[in-house]
Amino acid sequence: MRMFSRIVLGAVAIVLGLSGPAFGQKKAKRGLVWDNRPSIVFGKDIHLDVRMKFQNDWRTFDPDVDEKLYDFRSLRFGLKGEVTKHFAYEFEREVNEDFGFEDWKDVYVDWHTFDPISIQGGRFKMPFGAEQLTGPTDTDFAYRSLASSIIAPARDKGGMVYGRFFGRGLTYQAGVFNGDGDNGELQEKQFVAEGEDVPKIGPSFAGRVTATVLRVLPVPDRLKSLRLGVAYTNAELPEGLNSLRGESVLGTAVYFEPVYVKGRRQRIGTELEWTPGSFGIRAEWMQSREDRLGQSNRNADLSDFLSTGWHVGGTWVVTGEGKGDSITPRKPLFKGGIGAIEVGARYDQLGFRSATSEGTAFTNPRSDHLVPNTDQVWTIGVNYFPNRWIRLVGNAIHENFEDPKRSITPGTAGFWALLFRFQLVF
Repeated sequence: MRMFSRIVLGAVAIVLGLSGPAFGQKKAKRGLVWDNRPSIVFGKDIHLDVRMKFQNDWRTFDPDVDEKLYDFRSLRFGLKGEVTKHFAYEFEREVNEDFGFEDWKDVYVDWHTFDPISIQGGRFKMPFGAEQLTGPTDTDFAYRSLASSIIAPARDKGGMVYGRFFGRGLTYQAGVFNGDGDNGELQEKQFVAEGEDVPKIGPSFAGRVTATVLRVLPVPDRLKSLRLGVAYTNAELPEGLNSLRGESVLGTAVYFEPVYVKGRRQRIGTELEWTPGSFGIRAEWMQSREDRLGQSNRNADLSDFLSTGWHVGGTWVVTGEGKGDSITPRKPLFKGGIGAIEVGARYDQLGFRSATSEGTAFTNPRSDHLVPNTDQVWTIGVNYFPNRWIRLVGNAIHENFEDPKRSITPGTAGFWALLFRFQLVF
């Protein structure tokens, strides 16, 4: 643990003193170069970026929850680069607190010679959910919304065709994947007779289209950045307690246990994103519908299991920097300025229920009419960027559960959490 702390503190000391190229010059054509991050340049058309992402949390709860206050959130190392103007690649892996290797994150190769059609293959995020497709170090708040964390599928192995037209005025993504994403993978043990294969989810299909719909209309320029999108996924579910489940924001409790399903899992999502200047607005709605074929106690079909969530949030960069994919201070700390400051607020909710509301409702996982439960969350946040590599995050989070009997602490509906995060990225 001491060595881990020393390495992190050493990296912090380096980046605090940097405001431009450090190892070599930015114009150098070969060798070790530092601009936004360390890179190895082999020539005009080949380069390799060394990437690191580190996040560490301190948190407190009211009422008290039996969870640790210190949370080692994540540490990732990776390589990302291009080979000529036609191919790109990325390899990123999670590392635990003891510097042992964990799961692979992104491992893919990308061909992008032509804007209208490109191909990506390997392990990467399935095209569904704007916030889920945003990297964890670039999200507006410490945690993604509940729907983005549970309904959106996240990463899987597969292949995807994608492209863009009119600059980025119209984009599309469509792919076939081995499973149904990390968030949709089976979590219950699968039991089979001797000699039979263990059932697996998938393969699955995912597609997404986005467009800046006001771009060609005679409207103020500030409105032309408004982007709308729609996405869809489809996967086959094996029989069992394999539905999606409801987890609280910080993952401290399950507020809706999985139910028996069999058939298809379909997701549909809509999204809105608008970034006029230093302001940003993002909203999403998404729903998962899971078949329950032959899952009653008498082997009859049950009504579909529905997971529905949405969120809307806004941010403002107080110091005036543009609200883009990431924020870079115009005047970094110790370089003539104070850095960049961003404030924001978001409301989100995620609920689970059966498609039918007829008859008596039960919590039994084979019930046709299920007792619903929803988690409603308010998040207020402040982000401070002393320079382009470091972000300090403060979030106040309030959760309220529809069914107090199924909450973080049974019998209590509302909870507060205060979180502070240190983040280092290059």
